[in-house]
Amino acid sequence: MLEVCGGSAITDRGLEKDVSIAVEKDRIVDVGKSAELRKRYKFSDSIGGPEFVISPSFIDTHMHSYQAGTKGLTSDKSLLDWLKRYIWKWEAGLGKEQAKACAELSYLEMLKGGVTTFLDYTSVRHAEEAFMVADWFGMRGFIGKTMMDRNCPDGLKEDTDESLRDAERLIRRFGRDPMSRLRPVIIPRFCITSSDDLLLGCKELSERYGVMISTHAHENRDELKADRKEHGVGAIRHLNNLGLLSRKTLLAHCVHLSQVDLEILIRTRTAVSHCPGSNMALASGIADIPAMLARKIPVGLGSDVGAYCNFSMFEQMRLSVLAQKIRTGDPGALAPSAAFRMASEGGAKALGEESVIGALAAGRKADLLLLDSRTCQLSPENDLVSQIVLSGEGAIVDTVMCDGKVLVQGGEILFGDERKIVGEAREVLRSASA
Repeated sequence: MLEVCGGSAITDRGLEKDVSIAVEKDRIVDVGKSAELRKRYKFSDSIGGPEFVISPSFIDTHMHSYQAGTKGLTSDKSLLDWLKRYIWKWEAGLGKEQAKACAELSYLEMLKGGVTTFLDYTSVRHAEEAFMVADWFGMRGFIGKTMMDRNCPDGLKEDTDESLRDAERLIRRFGRDPMSRLRPVIIPRFCITSSDDLLLGCKELSERYGVMISTHAHENRDELKADRKEHGVGAIRHLNNLGLLSRKTLLAHCVHLSQVDLEILIRTRTAVSHCPGSNMALASGIADIPAMLARKIPVGLGSDVGAYCNFSMFEQMRLSVLAQKIRTGDPGALAPSAAFRMASEGGAKALGEESVIGALAAGRKADLLLLDSRTCQLSPENDLVSQIVLSGEGAIVDTVMCDGKVLVQGGEILFGDERKIVGEAREVLRSASA
């Protein structure tokens, strides 16, 4: 049995001092005062120490690993122009080796920043490369191919039935073990590029295999206008009319919601991924997150690279707090502690995994971080949760554990040569033009 010890820990009971966590294989067995746990259990090994803060690892509920190759190219467009000018061109030309390289760079950046669980929208092809990389890295991945059968370039436009068959093949290949670290997700990109036949096929697959659906919705006013022009209603009402909204659905963004839209999310128990960075970068707007949290809608945070510029959950936590100050004029509109919960337990709830991950509690998976309190960002120790949210960055992440395995220690990955992984990925992408 492994002891993870810290000068403090952010547990499901709040911030506690002098804490140890007993880990057996992939699970947290117990959480309590270090002296008491050392009397209670015979530990074979110990990591951490009084200089560390133990934290749940972070959960990125919305990102696009294969768009990592477009970093730095997308700062001057709104959503639909950005997709047409950059993203669809990039994804249409993406080969298998480039997809693998993008996944390696994305997951490595996330992992070193304390993210162990993520939901990845890959492109229409090569989703299996993301599964393979996540497995190698030891991360917890919810991964799916993006599905599009209309209103997109020929290089990405799929036959409806073939798109559904491809999605089913991924489910059958990677979705047989319900406790696996790797889980398939059904991902129609958004209503604009998804016919009703495709959406209804996605619903049937979800019901048949018990797999979650994720899609973009109400991100941008032009997107909303296009949906209303075609369907007479926005995406949320259209998806609801088709029966796609449920506890197994996660909608990215939800920036522009009416009261009716909000009530639909509440009634159907649909979850939301809040992506403040990309919403700012594409000038999409600021979602009313306090209203969603007040109504018990499950909300997680998403980096949404490549619309945003990096995979840092520290930045997304920070931006989620600052954005609500601007949106409301209320400096206390969203507390740092609420942002931290969205990056951890909220993300777990959004993925339907709240009994498995997202908190330091007995019975949960051993997905946790050791944050170095000796860093400038956490010194002096005043309000640690607020400092993690408002001052934190990847430099404070010393150790990362997922599924009971230490993947990063002393800020260095343990499963491979980081320089080699990055160097080879750079070389593969060097010849690719976004």
